[in-house]
Amino acid sequence: MKACSTESKPPLRNYAGVIGIAFVIYLALGGLGLCLSVPPGYASPIFPAAGFAVAIMLWSANRAWPGIWLGSLALNLSVAWAHGDLSLINALTAAGIAGGSTLQALVASKLVERSVEKSWSSLEQEKDILHSLFWSGPVACVISATAGVSVLYTLQIIPASAFVHSWWNWWVGDTLGVVVVMPLVLGALYRHESPWRKRLITLVLPMLITLGVVFGAYFVTAEWEKKQQEIRIQEHGEKLEQVLKHRFVAHQEALSALRRLIEVTPEMTFKQFEYFTAITLRDNPDIFALSFNPYVTALQREAFEKRMANRNTNARFEIKERDPQRQLVRAGKRSDFVVVSYIAPLKGNLPAIGFDINSEPVRHSAIENAKKSRSPSVTAPIQLVQESKERIGALVLHPAYQLPQASGEAASVANLIGFAVGVIKVDEMIGIATRSVAEDGLVYQIDDVDSNQTIYRSHEAIMPGDSRLQWRRRLTMADRIWEMKIWPTHEYIEQHRPWTTWIIGATGLSFSALLQLLMLIVTGHANIVERKVQEQTRELLDNNATVQDRNAQLDAMFTLSPDGFVAFAPDGRIKFANPAFQFMTGISLPELDGQKTEADLEARLRNQMKHPESFSGIASCFAGLGEKPVPRILILQQPRHRVLQLVGIRSEATSVSRILYLRDITSEAEVDRMKSEFLSHAAHELRTPMASIYGFSELLLEMEFDEVTRRDLLETIHRQSRWLVDIINELLDLARIEAQQGKDFTIKNIDVKVLVADALHNLSFDPERWPVTLALTETIGSVIRADSAKISQALINVLNNAQKYSPDGGTIHIEIVTKPGCSGIAVSDFGVGMTPDQIKHIGERFWRADSSGKIPGTGLGMTIVMEILQFHGGHVEVRSQPEAGTTVTLWLPNAEDNETP
Repeated sequence: MKACSTESKPPLRNYAGVIGIAFVIYLALGGLGLCLSVPPGYASPIFPAAGFAVAIMLWSANRAWPGIWLGSLALNLSVAWAHGDLSLINALTAAGIAGGSTLQALVASKLVERSVEKSWSSLEQEKDILHSLFWSGPVACVISATAGVSVLYTLQIIPASAFVHSWWNWWVGDTLGVVVVMPLVLGALYRHESPWRKRLITLVLPMLITLGVVFGAYFVTAEWEKKQQEIRIQEHGEKLEQVLKHRFVAHQEALSALRRLIEVTPEMTFKQFEYFTAITLRDNPDIFALSFNPYVTALQREAFEKRMANRNTNARFEIKERDPQRQLVRAGKRSDFVVVSYIAPLKGNLPAIGFDINSEPVRHSAIENAKKSRSPSVTAPIQLVQESKERIGALVLHPAYQLPQASGEAASVANLIGFAVGVIKVDEMIGIATRSVAEDGLVYQIDDVDSNQTIYRSHEAIMPGDSRLQWRRRLTMADRIWEMKIWPTHEYIEQHRPWTTWIIGATGLSFSALLQLLMLIVTGHANIVERKVQEQTRELLDNNATVQDRNAQLDAMFTLSPDGFVAFAPDGRIKFANPAFQFMTGISLPELDGQKTEADLEARLRNQMKHPESFSGIASCFAGLGEKPVPRILILQQPRHRVLQLVGIRSEATSVSRILYLRDITSEAEVDRMKSEFLSHAAHELRTPMASIYGFSELLLEMEFDEVTRRDLLETIHRQSRWLVDIINELLDLARIEAQQGKDFTIKNIDVKVLVADALHNLSFDPERWPVTLALTETIGSVIRADSAKISQALINVLNNAQKYSPDGGTIHIEIVTKPGCSGIAVSDFGVGMTPDQIKHIGERFWRADSSGKIPGTGLGMTIVMEILQFHGGHVEVRSQPEAGTTVTLWLPNAEDNETP
């Protein structure tokens, strides 16, 4: 074929037409690219206009640049106009982006002409195709991405955190646009030239089908991802609904219990009321106050005021209400009153004593509802006047009635005692309820439906226009209806950007580009490819003898190698396994005869593993030809514990297509594990006291303090230094025990009772707060052979733990127990206890059951205990239940079982 030349470019008199064509097509293809974008952020997997711009610049000898600039400007201005934000900033942004797009097309054209000269017009040679697509795509597309994102950042349209992300999306979209679209546009422009006349039909039809499939999958996936976003927000909303309902039900139960107490003990004292409500208020910080408000008729008012005044001898009691100036004054005449008589906590709520809540319309409405329904009622949102800051609250009222005189007597106003009232801090209740399931970036808003008032909102972000991203649900709170609304912020949508659609689009378009590249190469270079294959075949035949000699050398090396090798035939059969493989795995060479396959070997290895599911399989060890192999780890438990590193290598040999390499890294793995574990824990434990010592000592050096403060700082330094010394001493003890392996133990017969008595003598905690009881009855086998000092150290560690984890004090019980061949010292406390999961971690270095840091300790005590007992041939038994205490038993062999005859 005769190559196209640039002689066919349009004459100068068609200059205006070229600009017009460039403008119209660039604008249309740019709009198509935006239609393929995935909001937010407009991350499009392809921008076809970029490929068209390069092709039209090559075809027009770089004369079409004004059309490209105008097309890009109009495209970006139309985006701003569609969003209702056609401002000067957006106009400058559009101009800057248009300049970057035009410069990119110009530079790409120059790079292609310099790389392949005039061969870009035919794209027949493989080198010409690759060079043209490379320089105009990945290289030149850096320009528009950099210029456009820099303009957006400079004009503060995007934050610095989004710079790299936006640049990447821009660059990928432009690159795929150039690689996919530029050859198609060149083919259309040179459709009458011989290099393209036949190739265009072969190229266009498969590409149209492929792009149609890709775009179809793209739009289907985009719709699916939108649905998933909607489902994710809905599921989160349902979780929030449940926890909020559970929180409100818990408050309802607390108030119901208070109501029942009032019904049983209507004439309770202030102390009784405060005692009963103390735990509820402590455990529920969102309950601002609990009160008992008796129901008082006008006829009962005078007697009621006298009775309440007699109960509270330090104050004059009267029923009060608020005047128009919001001042508390004596209540006027009414038919009935609901008076705050008992309230907790009293501090801060003392002015509320005597207040008639029935005097205010909001509370009156809830009272009337409760009286009519004889059920709990909730007020409309109110301002908590006792709070130091403005916040929304609500009153929950439970009507209390006199106990029925006869079975089945119905509750009525006649026997209404009053109301158990809970003052709920709505925002704090919602915050506590949703704390465990709340997710950053989601806005939660709760409205009171009847009053059309917002009572809680977690953020100030506006509600998105897409109703599919909004979730609403009405909640029934006693007799009141609240509506919960949830929607995502822009930052949440950015963080949870659905990448599947973009990935599918980019992957599909990449495949389309590769398919197009392949078809270009095949149609233009069929003869060259055939000749190259023939030459490679002859070269392989000539080198056959060399390959056989090399195989013999490799066989000898494999046999002598300390590392394991297994060779597989193309059909998966095992061709060869060296002796080192047998030594590592315990699989004898006769077991790997010519009929065994890769699957058989994998099954055998899995049988020797403790966790076979952790092994991804032999096939996963092999990378593709030319790819870097990825090492895999195989941990065997049989016939011995070994950690093996597996690497698979592929070859093009006809008899052996793959070779599996095994290296024993057991020692390295164990050393790395121990080193990492020690450094991690040691650094964590040592950092805290060192930081305190350094900080307080620096304060003492740099600042002057009074004597009390100076002594307090010095005591802190001393306390942290003692903690640091304890950590170091326990680390040294542990290292000494492990290094000596029991060689420095002085073993002799020891009476267990004497050992316990000596240990108790050395205890440092308060015996009155933590009294120790002993059960040292005469038992058979209470004499053991052990190192007295080491066992005492272990017992003292256990006793100290019993004291530490009984922070409220309590008895510590010691008992000598026996079982055949062993004697045990059981230490029991009645402290905080442990869960079964916590018990599993006992003995791990630096692990402590208390994660709050309130209980002192290093986390090495039980490790030392278990090391000491291990070298004595004993073991530690732990039994515990949360909030019920812990029993730790030190089991040691009896003396008669260890004495040498």
